[in-house]
Amino acid sequence: MERINVKDFLNKILNGAAMGIVVGLIPNAIFGEIFKALSGYHPLFAMLQQNVTMISFTVPVLVGMFTALQFKFTGIEAASLMGATLIGGGSIKLTDGQWALHGTGDLINVMLIAAISALFILWYNNRIANLGIVMLPIVGAMIPGFIGMLTLPYVGYITRGLGNLIENFTTLQPLLMTIFIAVSFALIIVTPLSSVAIAYAISLAGLASGAANVGIVATLFTLAYGSSKVNSKGTTFALFFAGPKMLMPNFLGNPIMILPIVINSFVTGIAAYFFKIQGTTASAGFGLTGLAGPINAYSFMNQSPLVNIIILVVQYLIVPLGIAIITHTIFVKMNLYKDDIFTFAGENK
Repeated sequence: MERINVKDFLNKILNGAAMGIVVGLIPNAIFGEIFKALSGYHPLFAMLQQNVTMISFTVPVLVGMFTALQFKFTGIEAASLMGATLIGGGSIKLTDGQWALHGTGDLINVMLIAAISALFILWYNNRIANLGIVMLPIVGAMIPGFIGMLTLPYVGYITRGLGNLIENFTTLQPLLMTIFIAVSFALIIVTPLSSVAIAYAISLAGLASGAANVGIVATLFTLAYGSSKVNSKGTTFALFFAGPKMLMPNFLGNPIMILPIVINSFVTGIAAYFFKIQGTTASAGFGLTGLAGPINAYSFMNQSPLVNIIILVVQYLIVPLGIAIITHTIFVKMNLYKDDIFTFAGENK
């Protein structure tokens, strides 16, 4: 069996998760809101909306598949790992005797079980010759999947605990609240934590929702500008649909990225306070994905349409992009980091 160190192992898990999230969420991110708006005109668009929504449900399986590819697993090994992530993700639940899908599941638990399954498969390494087709689904899927069922409720405490902490920010003076929530969601969006789940858990709305939304946008432009220096135009363009989690491995492997993200979200949060950017619980955790943030913010504005659009352009483009350019240029010249920390693991794939 090929030896692998801890750092390389974790990078493979993170890269597999990032690719799975990107592939699973891009169709819904691009077309979800469009098909939803058009569904009232023809049943075909309603079917297409269901189509892209169903694709997003495959995220746990796709994380398992891309993780298996990272380890160069065989077909049986890959299928076993995919089964484990599907079970451990918690996206399929038995309620009142009926199996039901619940979104993409808990991505932290998905990654945890992907790691456990990969370890078990690497350990097994065809120890019992010619019995792989029997043993691997047990060792690589059933046992890790069962572990995932046990850990899922406890892993959920992380999301709920952070949600409770952020909820306390809503009791602060409005400017401080806006800044703290913007910075919090700016950092959450590049971790396995679900910004959408946290927003729903604490029912973010109004100014707090707007703050969360622009914080995510600040991270998006910080990463997109860095990506534009080292990745293809297609990869950078995909960021605006797949979201900042696409570069999650880069962020977790290079904590220095916290600096430009915090600065950008801090400034963007202040702008959101003065522009009185608001939103709903449903839009809080999405940023620019599907244009959920700007569209919902527009509905709360009471200026003329032209003024409202100008405000949105300043808030959602000029401010976050401008700060991203400034911080990136300064930090690179100060040798705090190099452009290559933004290199996407799936570039040229």
